[in-house]
Amino acid sequence: MKFGLVDRQGYVPDMNYGDAGKELACFVPSDYSFEQVSYNNGEGEVKVDGHVWRFFFTQEGIGAELMGGIVTLHEAQKFLQDVKSHIWGDKHQQVQVFLSGAAPD
Repeated sequence: MKFGLVDRQGYVPDMNYGDAGKELACFVPSDYSFEQVSYNNGEGEVKVDGHVWRFFFTQEGIGAELMGGIVTLHEAQKFLQDVKSHIWGDKHQQVQVFLSGAAPD
């Protein structure tokens, strides 16, 4: 399941990548413990609470995809809201979270 986090103005803050082996800390809120599964050129996968999430950049903003595990919609919404707050801050109201997928041909 893919999600998008998109600022209406196209703004994505500068990402402060973590130390080696934890580069994707820039995506994961600090109150979540995580294991970095993969990392390549600013994107990759992390394991949070037994669930594997992939973070990547899109034309519109930041993508997050649940790659492994099962979460309720409420759990996904809370995690993504926390990711949004971690990246853009709590006061930034212009970011929308939505489900994303490939457009039909």
